[in-house]
Amino acid sequence: MALAPGLARKVKKVLETRADSPEIVACLRGLSEFYTENTPEARRGLRLSIERRGLDVNREFLDASSNARDALSEVDAQLDGLLAGCQRISSALDSSRARTRVLLRETSRLAEEKRAIEERKRTIKTFSVDFQLKDEEIALLKSDDVTGAFFDALARVQEIHANCRALLRTRHQRAGMELMDQMASHQEAAHERLCRWVQGECAALAEDDAGEVPELLSRAMSALRARPVLHKYCVEEVSRTRHNALFRRFINALTRGGPGGIPVPIETHAPDPLRYVGDMLGWLHQATAGEKELVDALLLAETPREGGGDGAETGGGDGPNAASPNAPSTPTPPEDEDDELADPAKVLDRILDGVCRPFKVRVEQVLSSTPPALVAFKLGNLLTFYRGVMVKIIGADAGLAATIDECGSSAKMTFESMIQKDADALRASPPVPTETLAAPAAVTEAANKAAELLTALSSTFDDGARGADGAEADASTADVLSAVIDPVIDACDRSADMIEAQVKRHRDAVAATGTELAPLPTAHAKRWAKEAYSINCAHAVAQVLTPFPRATSLVEKLTSKIAALTRKAAEDESTRVLHSAGLAEIRELMSLYQQQSGGGGGAGGSAQTQVMARDPALALDAVGRALDALVDAVSETTAPIPNFDEIKAPRIRADARAAFASAVTEAYTLVYMALLDPNNGYGRNAIDAMKHGPNALSTVLGGLY
Repeated sequence: MALAPGLARKVKKVLETRADSPEIVACLRGLSEFYTENTPEARRGLRLSIERRGLDVNREFLDASSNARDALSEVDAQLDGLLAGCQRISSALDSSRARTRVLLRETSRLAEEKRAIEERKRTIKTFSVDFQLKDEEIALLKSDDVTGAFFDALARVQEIHANCRALLRTRHQRAGMELMDQMASHQEAAHERLCRWVQGECAALAEDDAGEVPELLSRAMSALRARPVLHKYCVEEVSRTRHNALFRRFINALTRGGPGGIPVPIETHAPDPLRYVGDMLGWLHQATAGEKELVDALLLAETPREGGGDGAETGGGDGPNAASPNAPSTPTPPEDEDDELADPAKVLDRILDGVCRPFKVRVEQVLSSTPPALVAFKLGNLLTFYRGVMVKIIGADAGLAATIDECGSSAKMTFESMIQKDADALRASPPVPTETLAAPAAVTEAANKAAELLTALSSTFDDGARGADGAEADASTADVLSAVIDPVIDACDRSADMIEAQVKRHRDAVAATGTELAPLPTAHAKRWAKEAYSINCAHAVAQVLTPFPRATSLVEKLTSKIAALTRKAAEDESTRVLHSAGLAEIRELMSLYQQQSGGGGGAGGSAQTQVMARDPALALDAVGRALDALVDAVSETTAPIPNFDEIKAPRIRADARAAFASAVTEAYTLVYMALLDPNNGYGRNAIDAMKHGPNALSTVLGGLY
C-alpha cells in the first residue's frame, strides 16, 4: 500500500542513513551511557530521556565554568586598575615633559657643541702632524751637522709638501699654498746645506782608495736628486776628486808601491814586458771595480718619492697615491733629462779618464822597445783579455776600454810587423840546406815559435770568460799560422830548388872542364835529395804542431804534402830501376796488349793476344833477361838501390821504401804473370827462360827493406 508522501520521505531517509558512519556510531555510544533497557516504555520516553540528559550536561558545564567566571572577573578588575595607573603615569609624564622641555633642548645644544669641539681637536691634531714641523725638526734642518735625523727631518718636509697637494684640492687652497711655500723654503735651505756637506765629504773621500761609501753620503746624493742643479754640482765634485785621486794612486803604484814598499812599485818589473803590463792591467781592473762600486753607491741608491719640486707648487696630484706620505721608495737610476752628467757610466768614464794616458804611454814605451814577436803577441792577447773584462764593468764605449783596445791593436800590429820582417828576411835569404838534408835551424825555430803562439792563443780563446767565440779563435789561429809558417815553407821549397840547381851546376862544371871538382855533400848528390829535404822540413813543422788541435788543418796540409813527395821520390826511383833493367818498356807494351785483349771478344780476342809472343820487343828471351836483370840489380849490394836514409823520420822513410818496393814488385809480377799466361803464346818453356822464380824479387826486397 502506498505510504503518505511525508512518511515515505522519512522512511527513505532512514533507509538511506548508514548505520556505520562515525556520527551514528558516536551518537549510539553516547546513548548507551544512559539508555540501558530497550523497552516500549523506554522507546516512547527516548526523546524525553535525551533532552533530560542534555539538560544535565549543561548544568554540569555551568557548575564547572563558575570558577573560570570568577577568575575572569578578578582579571578584569585588575586590568581596570592597571589602566587607571597608566593614565595617572601618562598625566605625570606630560606634566614632567612640560617642565623639562627647556632642559632637554639645552642638553642637545651642548652635545652638538661638544662634538664640534672634538672634531676641531682631531683636525688640529691631524693638521699639526701632517702639515707642521716640530721645533726639533726645524733645528735639525738648520744645523750644519748631517746625521740620520737630518734626513728624517728632510723626509718629513717632503711628506708635508706632498700632503699640501691634497690640501689644494679642498676649500683650504690658501692654507695649502702658504704651507707649500714654507716647506719649499725649509727644503731649499736644507738642500743647500746638504750640498755643502757633500762637497766636503767628497774632498775627504778623495783620500781613500775607493773604500766603502758612507751610508749618509749615499743618502745625501739620493736626496739631492730633487734639486738637479745641486745634484750636478755634487756629481762634478765626485768626478773631479775621484779623477785626481785615481791618477795619484796610479802614479804612486807605478813609482812608489804600497806602504813600506809592499807591494813593490810596478815599474820595477819594466824589464819584463808581460809582467809589467799585466801588473798595470791588474791594478786598473781592481781600481775600476772599486770605482764602479763607489759610483753605483752614490748615484744608484734608492730614490725616495719626493712630494715637491721647483715646478710642483702650482698644482695637485692625480690621485690619493700622490698625497700618500707612506708611498714606498724604489731604486731607480737618475733620469734627469737636463743633467746628463748624472749618468753613472759617464761619471765612471770621467773618473777613469785620468789613468788612460799614463797607461797608454807606458804600453807604447814597451812596444817601442822592440820586444820579441812572441812577447808582442802575448801582450796583444793580454790586452784583449782585459778589454773584455773591462767591458763587462764599464761598457764598450768607455774611454779606458777604448784605450786598452787601442793598445791591444798596437801590440798586434807590432807582432805582425815583426813576423812580416822575419818573413821578408826568409824570402830574401832562404836557409842553406844542411849537409844531411835535415831541417835547418830556421825551420825548427819557426815551428817552435808557432807552437808558443798557439799555446798563448789557446790560453786566450779557450777561456769562456774572455768572450771569444769559435769563429774568432779559428780566424786568429789561421792568421797566426799563415803569418809564421807559410814564409818558412816557401823558403824551404826555394832551398830545395837550390839543391837541384847546385847539383846541376856541379855536373855542368865537371863536364865542361873535365876535371874533378870538390865533391858535393853525399846527401846532396842523392837523386831524391830535393824531396827528402822538403819532407824533412815539412815533418819538422808538423811534428811540433801536431799536439795543437787548432793546427789540425795545417798539419793535415803538411801531411798531404809529405805523402805526395814520398810517392814522387819512390815512383822516380822505381821508374829509374825499371828502365835500367829494361823492364819499363816491356811492362808498358804488355799493358797495351792486355788492354787490347780486354776490348775484344770470343776467338778473335784470343787470337789477338797471340801477337804478344810474336812481338820482337816482347820475345821470351828478351823478357826473361829483363826480369833476371831486375832481380840481379836489386840483389847486388853495390847497385844504386834507394834506401832513402836522408829522410829523417823513420815512418816516412819506411813508407818511401815500401812504396818503391811495391812499385818494382808490381811491375815484376805483371810481366811474370804475362809470361805464364797461355793466351799470350809463350808456351810451357816460359819458366825455363827465367833464372829466378816468381818470389825472388819479393824475397830480395823484403830482406833489404
